[in-house]
Amino acid sequence: MSCYSGVYWIGHVYDMGGYGNVSRNYLRAMETLGIPVFIHPVGEEHAEIGPETKQWLQRLSNPNIGERAVYVFHSLPWDGFAKTPLPHAAKKIFITLFETDRLPQDWPSICNMVDEVWVPSSFNYNTFLQSGVIASKLKVLPYAIDVSQFYPGRPHEPFPFPAGIGSFKFTYVFNFDYRKGYDLLIRSFCEEFAADEDVALVLKLYIYKQEYSYEHVMAEICSCIPPERLQKQIVIFVEPFTQEQLISLYASSDVYVSMDRACGWGMTVMEAMALGIPTVAIRWGGSTQFMNDRNSFLIETEGRLVPVDAKLQQARPNVYYGHMWADVSIRNVRKTLREAYANKAKREAVARQGAYDIHTQYSPYAIGLQMKRLLEEG
Repeated sequence: MSCYSGVYWIGHVYDMGGYGNVSRNYLRAMETLGIPVFIHPVGEEHAEIGPETKQWLQRLSNPNIGERAVYVFHSLPWDGFAKTPLPHAAKKIFITLFETDRLPQDWPSICNMVDEVWVPSSFNYNTFLQSGVIASKLKVLPYAIDVSQFYPGRPHEPFPFPAGIGSFKFTYVFNFDYRKGYDLLIRSFCEEFAADEDVALVLKLYIYKQEYSYEHVMAEICSCIPPERLQKQIVIFVEPFTQEQLISLYASSDVYVSMDRACGWGMTVMEAMALGIPTVAIRWGGSTQFMNDRNSFLIETEGRLVPVDAKLQQARPNVYYGHMWADVSIRNVRKTLREAYANKAKREAVARQGAYDIHTQYSPYAIGLQMKRLLEEG
């Protein structure tokens, strides 16, 4: 058993991106188990997290973590952390993930410099292992979710959808990136549902990466949408949302859809499931750790891998060049969207099971127990 006195946590904690959200949930897990933690924030600070969350993080951060702290770097693997001598550290850990069938070229060597690498899913375990990360360093720790905020029947304000859009609403929340599959979703939706059907597709976009301007993102998204559908059947929100607004959007929707083509976990799907919203995603990637046929609608793949979107390879060749992801047909997306729309009994069944599974298996306490065990392992 490892003798450790606390945790020195380096990561994104004040932003609304994926790493920030996950960091806060892991910190809640440590708080639940009474694990002392000192927080070293990196990255941006977004006002949307709210003053209460910021104050909670500041209260939680405790410099008294002892002389045998575990040092955790929660972000993309960074050789600066891996190479920094920490002679009194109980161990050094990367917590990270990746979304395709392999890792960026320099990741394995960097990961192998630290004592352990924690990833959230079996999918990630296998892709890290196959890319050259040493098996003994790899551990699986699923993501946690704050079930005190995300639960069925949570009080919320009705979301202010534009007047006149369809009463049945599919919703997708995503940070703009070419891997998010918005083009596949929009095309499948428009081919499956007629313009006069009482159904809408709601897209909530975040634009964090500086490489994409607002104008570029809107032009890219709108180029996929037939003009007669825009604002009448397909609605786009880009303005920042608070957590309350996001929960209102989830809870005011009939089905949550993730068309993430390369998904390391699927935090927004998890949030929707915890709220008791039926969910749809592709049967490939990290989300298969917590999604199955009993608790969600899963889009079947074609059973083979194909190169990732050329736009993604061109935008970040050092990261995605030569990578693969699952082949997904419009036919199967259409079929699953239609089933989720038409089968009310199944929607209700998967929503109940999804909420139960997330609350019992991925609460801060449940994940905190797993984290404590991993921290104590030699």
